Amino acid sequence: MTKLSRSPAALLLAAILPLCCTAPASALNSDVGALHASWRGCLHRNFDLQALVTSRTLAVESAVKSCRASEAAYLAALSTSPLVDDEDVSRVRPALIQRAKGWLLQKASGTRPL
Repeated sequence: MTKLSRSPAALLLAAILPLCCTAPASALNSDVGALHASWRGCLHRNFDLQALVTSRTLAVESAVKSCRASEAAYLAALSTSPLVDDEDVSRVRPALIQRAKGWLLQKASGTRPL
């Protein structure tokens, strides 16, 4: 078993993501939650369409590429949090994208929804 090193910013962002998507505490949180839902919906729609005509792996890549605008809006809203800055968001973006790809591939096999 390998030990994963995690930066404090990544841990902080991982702790904030569920809160901003579920807690109705402020307009910022609801905006971030709505933008996350919009990005997630975009990924699902594009993946579902592309998976009909190509492989699941290519469909995932296409969905991520097609949804860059909604991803950027979500990350920009997330970076306005007083607990996270632009650098933190930039640092964890690759892991977030990999996680979303994994969710889409798992969704395709019917094991876990996004």
